[in-house]
Amino acid sequence: MKRNLSLAGAVLCAVLCSCAKAKGGGEELLEARTVTVKKSAQNFCLDTFGSVTYKRKNEVTALVEGTVYELNVQEGSKVCQGDVLLRMKNVQYEIQKAEFQNQLNSAKARLRAAKNNLTQEELGAQSRMLSLENARASLAQKKEELDLSKKNLEKNRSLFEAGGISESAFEKMSLECQAVQTEVAILEKEIKADEMGFRDQDLLAAGIEPSEDPEEKARQLVELNVQSAKIQIELCAAEAQNAEENLRSINSLMENLTIRSPMSGIVGTLNVENGERVTQNQKTLTIIDMSEPFAQVTVQEKDMEKIALGSPALVEIESLGQKQKSAVSFISPLADYETGNFYIKIPLKNTEENLRFGMFAQCSIETNKRENFFAAPPEAILGRNGNNILFYCVQNGYVFQKECPIEMERNGKIFISGGIEDGEKIVVNPSSAIKEGVHVKEI
Repeated sequence: MKRNLSLAGAVLCAVLCSCAKAKGGGEELLEARTVTVKKSAQNFCLDTFGSVTYKRKNEVTALVEGTVYELNVQEGSKVCQGDVLLRMKNVQYEIQKAEFQNQLNSAKARLRAAKNNLTQEELGAQSRMLSLENARASLAQKKEELDLSKKNLEKNRSLFEAGGISESAFEKMSLECQAVQTEVAILEKEIKADEMGFRDQDLLAAGIEPSEDPEEKARQLVELNVQSAKIQIELCAAEAQNAEENLRSINSLMENLTIRSPMSGIVGTLNVENGERVTQNQKTLTIIDMSEPFAQVTVQEKDMEKIALGSPALVEIESLGQKQKSAVSFISPLADYETGNFYIKIPLKNTEENLRFGMFAQCSIETNKRENFFAAPPEAILGRNGNNILFYCVQNGYVFQKECPIEMERNGKIFISGGIEDGEKIVVNPSSAIKEGVHVKEI
């Protein structure tokens, strides 16, 4: 195609030359300053644009509902991790806390009473065991008295029958013996009743093997007789624990009424005001970390093969008059659904803390592609047509207009890859008198 264009140009030059000669030589020619363009190897730079974005952000939400009564920040405020952003109050939580505190106090009081009752039960069991021992000792003594009384009565019976003692005396002895026998019977019944809960069979019924050691067996019997008191303690302890958990839970909820910053950064958006009712999981504000911002730019699919992680880049923030050298640190693995472009991130420094989210960023990325380009001086450009430039070139002394696509612009030069020939001459700073087809004198 290029060869056909050159051939057509040569034919046109020959025609114009013959026309000029037909009119006669000696006409005064316009002067045109030209430069010769040659292809040279250049690292391909990809120029693109985007905006300053954050490394990370945090949407701070309310974990519980409440009413804002203290707001310590506004949009743009700088905050540190742990700073109190706002405080809320919730009357229902305060009422529940008071109720749970009262329940806990009551449960602790009942627990103390149950423990005191256990002590009394243990002392009572020990006292009953001592009384039981005393009753058994008394029973043994009474039985001895009964035996003596019976023996004495039998001895005196013979005397009575022989007329040695009076009938009244014998009857008195008989009544005394019966009295002792009655006392023995009463003591036996009392001991039998007092032994309830202190027998081996009671231990066995409770699943306790009676010990051969008297002291250990006494301890077992006491333990058996205070089981109900211990169960009461366990119930009161469980009630107190439940009340403590309820109080701990409501305190935890109330702690969430104070919202602290989860990280250091800048308040990007503030969605609540003082006195406003906030619902659970409602977004209250946004914290943006601008300590390590990025320039996020877009790259077309056709250019993706030319860049890689670590590719050098020059980022310009025009609004700040700031340029930073950096390198590509992130390449999106997926294309944008709507545009088909890929996102590239380039880290920036924010030492002066003047970079803001959303600032316009121009970026030039040095690619891994090295090609031969023609370098066209800006002085030669007549105009632009989209991504193409218009300029004059001179062939055989005659001016022709050409239009070539721009591959890249860098260091004040425009690089094109085709549309002209190596060694071709381009007119720079053309005068308004120079038009296409004019015969000129190169200088």
